[in-house]
Amino acid sequence: MNFTVSDPPRDKGLSKEWNTIFSQSSAAMLTPLFLTTALLFMGHTCYSLHTQLCKVRPLGIPYFVIPFYPGPLPRIFLIPFVQLLIKVFGLTHPQFFLMTLDWQVRQRYEIYRLTGSDIFFIVTPWKVVLHVADPDMAVEVLAGKGGNGELYTRPEIFSSMLGLFGENVFTAEGAVWRDHRKITAPVIGKSWRRLSVVWEESLTQIQQMIRYYDKQEATNASYRDFRRVTLGVIARAGFSKVMEWVPLATAIANGRDDEGSYQKCLHVLFENFIWAVIAPSWILEMLPFKALREAGGAANDFRFFMNEWFEERKTKIELDNKTTLGPSSGADLMESLVRSSGLDKGSTLEAPLLSKSEVIGNAFVQALPFSLQHLANSPQIFILAGHETSAHTIANAIYFLAMYPEYQVKLQEEVDSILGDSDHNQTSYEAHFDAFSSGWIAAIMCETLRLLPGVATTARQIGPTPRTFPRAGGQRPVTLPPDIEIWIQMIGLSHNPKYWTQPGKTESQSAISEFRPERWLPKSGDNTMFKPYNGSYIPFSIGARGCLGKKFTHVEFTATMLGLFREMSVEFDSCGGRKTFEEARRECLAQMENFESKITLQPTGKMPRIKWVKRRR
Repeated sequence: MNFTVSDPPRDKGLSKEWNTIFSQSSAAMLTPLFLTTALLFMGHTCYSLHTQLCKVRPLGIPYFVIPFYPGPLPRIFLIPFVQLLIKVFGLTHPQFFLMTLDWQVRQRYEIYRLTGSDIFFIVTPWKVVLHVADPDMAVEVLAGKGGNGELYTRPEIFSSMLGLFGENVFTAEGAVWRDHRKITAPVIGKSWRRLSVVWEESLTQIQQMIRYYDKQEATNASYRDFRRVTLGVIARAGFSKVMEWVPLATAIANGRDDEGSYQKCLHVLFENFIWAVIAPSWILEMLPFKALREAGGAANDFRFFMNEWFEERKTKIELDNKTTLGPSSGADLMESLVRSSGLDKGSTLEAPLLSKSEVIGNAFVQALPFSLQHLANSPQIFILAGHETSAHTIANAIYFLAMYPEYQVKLQEEVDSILGDSDHNQTSYEAHFDAFSSGWIAAIMCETLRLLPGVATTARQIGPTPRTFPRAGGQRPVTLPPDIEIWIQMIGLSHNPKYWTQPGKTESQSAISEFRPERWLPKSGDNTMFKPYNGSYIPFSIGARGCLGKKFTHVEFTATMLGLFREMSVEFDSCGGRKTFEEARRECLAQMENFESKITLQPTGKMPRIKWVKRRR
């Protein structure tokens, strides 16, 4: 006898009902889980905030409470929402603008005036940050040493941004940092041969830029143009690569000798820097958004170019057969690093310190073993950060001179008095830099950096033990608890009226928030530039960890101004008579009030068009 087992008849209505019941049951089970998780998170957050407040309340220092720490993710997802709320509802309480990006540019010193103190805390559930516009404390934080005898370290958020391509001279600490500095400092900041190249290449780049504008009758000199100038300078001085000046769009279109591709990858990195910090390039390249895929590709391309440059220099050293324990006096940055790695054939180092892959470095690996392998990433960070800060300082100065043309006249008169009838393109660093180092060009650079430094903030963190810091103005020292982050506000310091009100003048008469380069000029009968109160002006930071490229930037700025204003003047474009000078000036000032931090401070919107015209003699 055969039996056939068949499926019971399906009732579509019953099946649908069972699905509904299952869905409701799942939701009923998950809802308490989500609620419990949310309540636990809120409880933990409130407890953490209470713990942080217990740290700061006994100190008697003003404080504000905000709900999040301004790390990379909040910068992308939370801060834009806060900015929208402020705009829509007209919110004015300090707690709201302290949750925005780069409030320091808009507030300058006003928040400190409001609190009645040159220091104040921002307390979040996760971190406590002390914001400082006190020069004595700033000096101790940046140049002093912690309980372990080492300089205070940078917070992780800053190291992660500057360490995009691995640890380098800006992010390394302790003995590793000393190794970085030993190799890079002589090349970047002290070699007169390198500084001679900086002077020469700056003049060359400017000559090529002006020739282009004159030929094309172009009317817009943008920040990109000056980034292209300083890229050419750092490429020649640091890597012995010659790059002819052309606009970014032209370079990309030409793609000559991969130069266009190189400039394009740098441009994409600048525009999407925060994304490149947050996620590895291989993840960015998988995402459905074009801008993020391009950012990931640009990071990989940049590493590829660095690898090529390294191999090119290594081959040249091997052919020259002159490897020594250290670089020659005329070595550029790449040669110095290759020689220090011991990877070139014929090296006299006792043992190779690195493999090739270690020297080039993984673009996003942060924690490599202790050795000189961290030097692998120094070329990347010098190109990414070094040339942009110089470019934006030059561009900002150009816009200030367009707004205040009387200072162009002063600068040009100084150039004429020093050079006479000689050709400015035949000048040299050795013969002419000192003559311009205490006059109008130097004063314009200092005043530009006072109003708009390359970065708004530099930071350090206290270790596991309390530390005591001095206060300016005879105030009693303050002892801070462990694990506090200290953010030094460059703009707050450089606008502090206690140190920038000129003798015999009121704060209003001193025009602290206005462009007044004459405040830096030497007094009659003296050749020394004005020296502000120690710690109140630190655009290059201070102490052993001060900017390696300070002299490099000064030389580059001086030669660039000389090349521009010997024969040319800058002015706002009237757009066919539709815009007056005052309208363009107000537009420029408004844009400068809204600068934002990417790698450096830079415009968020479009700056007014400017044009170069032949000097009227």
